[in-house]
Amino acid sequence: MLATPILRTPLIVALLLIRVEVARAQTPSTCGIVDVEGPSEVEARTQVVFKAKITGMTNTTRPQLKWTISAGTITAGQGTQEIIVDSTGLDGVDVIATVELFGAPAGCKASASRTTQVKVSAIDCGLAFDQYGDITFEDEKARLDNFAIQLSNQPLSSGQILMSAGQVTFKNETTERLARAKSYLVDVRKTDPNRIVTNDCGFTRDLNIRLYIVPVGVYPAACDNSVEIPLSEIKFTKPRPRSSKRRHKT
Repeated sequence: MLATPILRTPLIVALLLIRVEVARAQTPSTCGIVDVEGPSEVEARTQVVFKAKITGMTNTTRPQLKWTISAGTITAGQGTQEIIVDSTGLDGVDVIATVELFGAPAGCKASASRTTQVKVSAIDCGLAFDQYGDITFEDEKARLDNFAIQLSNQPLSSGQILMSAGQVTFKNETTERLARAKSYLVDVRKTDPNRIVTNDCGFTRDLNIRLYIVPVGVYPAACDNSVEIPLSEIKFTKPRPRSSKRRHKT
């Protein structure tokens, strides 16, 4: 009658071993960010989607994600598992998207990256390489950086900057902003000044700047006189930013 407890001990040990093996089988070999999904290449001027693949995280864990990209602009999704990147102006550029995971358990992979190449698009002289409105100079420099990269990728082309001041402006705003943009391209980005042409397109309802890549033998873009408004309607009441009074820092 005393043999029964002795027989139970090996049985209990066997059951425990089975549970351990089952637990091991259900636990992923890796945890945290195991991969970043995204295309290997995309057409220029399209949106690129990057998605972080996360495994081995418990329901009680609340990881925080932070994305960084080597070029372009994150238009949506920062802080989530999926972001959208605007590839406008990134022809021929490799975009590296890196995501970091904060709050993951010890031993889990905390970061991963994915590289996508933006194809070089055929240049259409009738279509602006980029255009923008009344943005800060810090934001404008990012657009000019992409412009300079494309000019270097097209060594026989020239760059053209067309600007029209808005209905509310300050005196010589167009002259000063065009000179500032060209100075940045020449002094900071080391672009040949002979390859940069600027054009004052007068006044329109809203400030507008257009950047063009002009291939050899192609006529440069022209100002759109159909949207220009007369000088009598212009209001020189816009505050002059301090940065426009002094040269930008290199």
